[in-house]
Amino acid sequence: MNSKTNSNCKYILGGGISGLLFAFYNPDYIVISPEIGGKLSNEHIAGTVLIHDSLETRKLLSDLDIPLRLKTHVIKYFIDGKLKDAVNLQETDRIISKKMNCAPNNNLNKDKTLSYQDNYIPILDINYQTLISKLEKRIHIIKDKAIRITSDEIICETGRFPYTQLISTIPAPVFWKLYQQEKKLEALPITFVVSRTNPLPDQKIIWDLVYFGDKKIPYTRVNSMKNGIFLYEFTGKYEKNEIKKLVPGLKIINHWYDHYGIVKSNLNNIPPPKVRFLGRFATWDHRVKIQEVIKQSITQFDFVSVWNKQKDFNLNFFDFNVQDIDKQQVLTKDFALRLTDEVHELLSKINWKTEEYKTVQIDKSQILEEWIDVFKYWLGIGNVWGFSIEDFFTEFWRKSKIIDNRYKKFIKPKKQADAT
Repeated sequence: MNSKTNSNCKYILGGGISGLLFAFYNPDYIVISPEIGGKLSNEHIAGTVLIHDSLETRKLLSDLDIPLRLKTHVIKYFIDGKLKDAVNLQETDRIISKKMNCAPNNNLNKDKTLSYQDNYIPILDINYQTLISKLEKRIHIIKDKAIRITSDEIICETGRFPYTQLISTIPAPVFWKLYQQEKKLEALPITFVVSRTNPLPDQKIIWDLVYFGDKKIPYTRVNSMKNGIFLYEFTGKYEKNEIKKLVPGLKIINHWYDHYGIVKSNLNNIPPPKVRFLGRFATWDHRVKIQEVIKQSITQFDFVSVWNKQKDFNLNFFDFNVQDIDKQQVLTKDFALRLTDEVHELLSKINWKTEEYKTVQIDKSQILEEWIDVFKYWLGIGNVWGFSIEDFFTEFWRKSKIIDNRYKKFIKPKKQADAT
């Protein structure tokens, strides 16, 4: 298919799970990717990807007619030569520091979004090949490889596709390279090793994942897979002979490395106009999980674009990676005062005084302009405090429920009484 035969102008770049999920819930979008499945095409990596049990993930399984199978993912921690069910804050810091290759309490280099406080995660047992197959059958896919992205066109090896809206699920560094812009986005590689060697042969306990916090142990965590297979993870890029030196006796079945294994979250990674980033590696945000992708896939694109555009502008005044409470308070004051001023500008466009002061000729285009100015400063306050779209919608519906109940309890009865 090429641009001459396709009139659609909404595309998804990338055929991984994020792109497939968005296309499923937004059928007016077409996926462009040379292959389907992404990281989940690797059965060993697929075994480490968890679908948390949530309303969104249950809805996905229901929508795809996949049976609901509940499962518990058991997590353990190996600290100071001992296997533990939980860790304290100091031990958590050690584990994170080891994984991120930095000193403890290093606020500049460590991704604080990594979490190690759970001893189990309620998940859904899913066959990813079945999931991908069902999604693939329900969406429209162009199997082509993007070689350049402009502000209005995706240029592929065999076709060119003008777009009005684009969802990018590919790693952010790859996107910006295709977009011909340089972005400083940091990541640490992970070397994966598949082995039948049990890292805890003397431990007669059940576990699915163990984090190793001791520095003398070179690997950071091990996943227990099916059929007696274990997946070891090492922060950094190691060749097979180097791994054998690091862990003598480790029987290696297979090994490879992922250049973008550990994302160092960068909240300044804001997409250009008409583009939305979706998924952990596209947003360059380590906190993003599949259940968030499902939720975001149902979110209206246009509002997300507006949100990102305003955040991109506010980037001129605030570094979203730096939590500076004093600066946030000052900016909140400035935005609030400017917002108040814009509200007065809005009032000046209408006859809001008493009848004898009706001197303003109503111009809806001017009202619209002033309303947008109010909105942009209002949105800026949320940007400054790092609120997400999910925060906005969650709080909006929570507050709406309170106000609705208040109206039904107090205001509505009074209005009915006054009417009688």
